Amino acid sequence: MKLLTPFLAITLIAFAPGPCARAEDNTAIENKLKQMENAWEKAWQTKDTAALGSMLADDYAGMSSKGERQNKSQLLNELKTMTDTVSSSVNDSLEVHVYSPNLAMVVGTSTEKGMDKDRKAFTRSFGWVDTWMQRNGKWECIGEAVVALPDKK
Repeated sequence: MKLLTPFLAITLIAFAPGPCARAEDNTAIENKLKQMENAWEKAWQTKDTAALGSMLADDYAGMSSKGERQNKSQLLNELKTMTDTVSSSVNDSLEVHVYSPNLAMVVGTSTEKGMDKDRKAFTRSFGWVDTWMQRNGKWECIGEAVVALPDKK
């Protein structure tokens, strides 16, 4: 067995992949992304395409709760043309996983309440995963996958 030189051993340790180096750095990222996820829900509720659009990367790639691939303009168009009236849209849980100072994933669930176009009340729950990247000092959602959760009984 060949032993590593001290320089090579230190180099390997210094560049080994792993979570963000310091927990306090992660806390700031976690708080920022939770704030952005909550702003996303508010934008969805109020049909604020400008606010949502500012959070999405131009190269955003997602999967809707209906199993359809979406880019940024398709997601914003879905919001703009939505016939439902959403009276409440809140995150039920948020779990942030920080992989580097500029890359993180948020796993969460959210619940929407409101009326459909036929004035029928609804409550819908979703599970989702959002991937966020900080580019040029700005956090942007670069990818998302959403699944409709079964009704709670």
